[in-house]
Amino acid sequence: MILDNEEEFTFSSEEDCNSDDERVHFQERIDPAEDTCSECDNEHVQAPVPKRAKANQQASNRQSTLAWKTETDVDMVPQTVRFRPARDTGPQLSPVDSHSPMSLFKQFFSESAVSTLCHNTNAQAAKATAKGSKYKWTDVSISEMYRYIGLLFYMAMVKVSSISDYWRQSSVFSVPFPATVMSRDRYRIISWNVHMSHPDADMDNDRKRGTPEHDRLCRVKPLMDTIRQACKSIYHPKRNLAVDERMVACKAHTGMTQYMKAKPTRWGFKLFVLADSSNGYTVDFSVYTGKNSFPTGHGLSYDAVTSLLDHTFLGSGYHVYMDNFYTSPKLLKDLFAMKFGACGTYRDNRKDCPRNAVDSRWSSCICEVDGHKELHGNLSHKEFMEQLITELCGVSQKTAPKRTDSDHVPVPGAELTSDDRDVATVGRRSCVHCKAVRGKKQLTPWKCQACNVHLCLQLNRNCFQEWHKDV
Repeated sequence: MILDNEEEFTFSSEEDCNSDDERVHFQERIDPAEDTCSECDNEHVQAPVPKRAKANQQASNRQSTLAWKTETDVDMVPQTVRFRPARDTGPQLSPVDSHSPMSLFKQFFSESAVSTLCHNTNAQAAKATAKGSKYKWTDVSISEMYRYIGLLFYMAMVKVSSISDYWRQSSVFSVPFPATVMSRDRYRIISWNVHMSHPDADMDNDRKRGTPEHDRLCRVKPLMDTIRQACKSIYHPKRNLAVDERMVACKAHTGMTQYMKAKPTRWGFKLFVLADSSNGYTVDFSVYTGKNSFPTGHGLSYDAVTSLLDHTFLGSGYHVYMDNFYTSPKLLKDLFAMKFGACGTYRDNRKDCPRNAVDSRWSSCICEVDGHKELHGNLSHKEFMEQLITELCGVSQKTAPKRTDSDHVPVPGAELTSDDRDVATVGRRSCVHCKAVRGKKQLTPWKCQACNVHLCLQLNRNCFQEWHKDV
């Protein structure tokens, strides 16, 4: 998300500082509860051990150390678990109905969810106004919030150097579309106040900082829970699943932002994601909150996988694929006991992993995966996003024909009133050219019929002519 915030969104408390173990995990991908590290062990000074006790300890360690099988050993293949999904796999939407990008988007961002977003945003704006914010606030509606989201997607696809450049008109590099959706000032004011949770709930939660009752996801939970539920309800995954990490870009100082040098997005929130391997669909996800506690006592990598595999929701017989951060003998054994097959690369320093590298193998059952686009037909991602943006912003999905000079004519900004006293004032809106070039707010009743933007048309200030010089 590209937000032009009025002030930096920060939280400060002692618990915001990540522990050394958490920092090691995200920079080096080491799980302190699972990985053994000889260098770290050497840093600790241990008391002398009697020779006889030391010999017994070494013998015990040799007996408990696992070894890989050799080429002459016979592999013991585990019994294949029957695939029994809890529902028919694939989309859970009616196949006879046509689904536009907008209708699919509303499966995740329903009008009910956006209504909650509007309510909390309006409450945050009222709170800011009460504290003395000087901007004028008008409550955001559901339709306007969808347009705002559409602009966020547009800005993710069309990159410029700064937010204000999306509304700059006095340049050959001007981007005309955003000004037709909403004014720059309105976009910025919404960005300053957009809020997923209610500000009163935030205050109550902030008082609990440093206690077990404090919820670090309080500010995103209302929308996050809605999206997670939607991910599960409208699609049931096929047999092959993958567990991995994703980064969501964020500049907020919340104490939960992490750094991973190997990821394209290096700074942001850390997600553990369960995805359908056949198409990349996100089945479920969890947010790493920075807490260095493991509910099961088996480490973060173990809990990240098991927390995402809901047997009741999924069913049984799934094959789960993962990288070496998650793979451990205990995890794979426990998943098999839960009737999940598993496969993953391994680390030789992982707890209970075999140490010798002769003919190193890990038994697994691998199925072919096929790509297909079940949710939106044969549209490419770019085409899908283009259609979604136009629907969210309330403009035509088709490419607008090239405008001619005859299309650019001044017309009244609103329907004329029968009351002669209001003819000069009805429909007056801010001139986009005055805002962009002069930095002033000038009201005008005229707009361009083709561009659909308000422009001054006076003897001493002809913004209509200036605006259309490059058209």
